[in-house]
Amino acid sequence: MTVPETVLFGDQYYRRVIYSLAAYIADYEEQVLLSCIMRNWCLKCLANRENLDEDALRRHHEHTELIIKELDSRTLWEVYGIDRDIVVCTLSFLFS
Repeated sequence: MTVPETVLFGDQYYRRVIYSLAAYIADYEEQVLLSCIMRNWCLKCLANRENLDEDALRRHHEHTELIIKELDSRTLWEVYGIDRDIVVCTLSFLFS
């Protein structure tokens, strides 16, 4: 984890990468803060807070970005549990 490795990325460019492993353990309150949702909403899916057991789509950054652009703050808060004024610190992380 100290020697760079040359890797071909999806955009067809090669980049030098140094891999690292990390674990981040957080309680529910901190997970809510990091995911930029309000309390009593699911961190992983779009289930309504009244019925968290229902089948629902998973949360994705692309979806969140789209609805932040399209909806007003009140609708974001009441329907999706999202606060548009908070930017999650992991937004720029690469996900596979």
